[in-house]
Amino acid sequence: MSLFEEVGDGQHDGLLGPVDIIETTQAIIFKVDTPGLSKADVKLRVTDNVLHITGERMQNKAPGITYHKSERAFGRFNRNFKLPANVDVQKVVANCDHGVLTINFPKFGGGEGGSLAMGDVEGDGSLNDTFSSVPISVFPTPAMGKLVVIPTDVSILEALKMLSSHHILAAPVRDVTQPDSAMWSEKFPGMLDMVGVVFYMLEKLQPKEPRDFNKEIENVEAFKKTTVGELAKVSSLSRFVPVLLNKGTLLDTMLLCGKYAVRRVPVIDPQTGELVNLVTQSALIQTLSANLSRFGSVAARTLADVGLGTPAPIFQVTTESPLMDAFQLIKEKDISGVPIIDPASGKIVGNISARDVRLIASSDKVYKLLNMPIHVYLEVVSDGDSTAAITCVPTETVEEVVQRLVRSRIHRIFVVDDKGLPLRVVSLRNILMKFVKEPPGYFGKKFSSSF
Repeated sequence: MSLFEEVGDGQHDGLLGPVDIIETTQAIIFKVDTPGLSKADVKLRVTDNVLHITGERMQNKAPGITYHKSERAFGRFNRNFKLPANVDVQKVVANCDHGVLTINFPKFGGGEGGSLAMGDVEGDGSLNDTFSSVPISVFPTPAMGKLVVIPTDVSILEALKMLSSHHILAAPVRDVTQPDSAMWSEKFPGMLDMVGVVFYMLEKLQPKEPRDFNKEIENVEAFKKTTVGELAKVSSLSRFVPVLLNKGTLLDTMLLCGKYAVRRVPVIDPQTGELVNLVTQSALIQTLSANLSRFGSVAARTLADVGLGTPAPIFQVTTESPLMDAFQLIKEKDISGVPIIDPASGKIVGNISARDVRLIASSDKVYKLLNMPIHVYLEVVSDGDSTAAITCVPTETVEEVVQRLVRSRIHRIFVVDDKGLPLRVVSLRNILMKFVKEPPGYFGKKFSSSF
């Protein structure tokens, strides 16, 4: 895979100008022409070392304005670029000046080179034909009315209750201002997931000194009453990247969820334009688990053999850390969970993930919980299932790890050394990547939409 490879063709239609990508000994720099756009019109986000440049060029439709001629293009734009592994995404600096957006990613240590970490390398493509022969319809379609969709006019708290009652972590968002006849891209602005809620919660509920407890109570109530539509305007929803029911394949979803870190893939019926299914990373892993005998070229290899057994950076908290620190890491690193380390032994004793937001956001004592030491949270508040962590060693096979992930219904496993000390995290996405390799130009030719 080439560095700076664009994910898909990019949906911009001239709404976003040309992009230059410049490398120096100290940084990787993106320069994007953005004439007529303000900082509020463009959103930047990095997920799993993919830079997402999104936004909307809007036409003034205020009352009393009549257009006698309209040649300028308006609408949403979205471009996505794979970043090299040696850039520090936490120190990115962006500014917009004279119609040019400049995004500067400093390199770690200011060094040269842009090789990808071994854990981010795809498979060899030998199983591509097998996966491409399986239609997306292999995944059971939910019974009538069972596909959970969150309307934009419900509150965050109501949305969290909907997710919790259906035991899911995310759902498509339906813009209630759009008619049923609208295009899917207008009806579904994105996906609401727990990570997105964490982002917004920390933004609104971050304690300030000196503490004003009356103000904090007001902030909690305002947070809970915020509608999903309001959240979508100020905080990016997860991407809504669909495939078509009559054209999508298992390879499509493996590439999207593996290589491009799309956590859930919507399925659209092209005849009706309706959302008919939602394929998750968990569903893909379960499908692999049921057919591992057919994929021995990957399944029989050890984690060390496929590049997932070597040490890698782990973002972690200790049992003594306040719960706020765990959510702050989830937000800053754009990850779905962090391990909890016993400071005495250095071993993993649990896991805080975005799903813990459900317990926090529905409580009347949000600030107390956020400032609670994690060991107290584990003992008193958590149900135990959501904070469980599973470990493995580098010599275990991919098949063994897949089976354990399926049995535990957990999205990540921690690789430890012979002393039980953590080496790295292996997520569902890391596993999926090892089974497939994107053919050249595949996204532009195969997918029902670019992203």
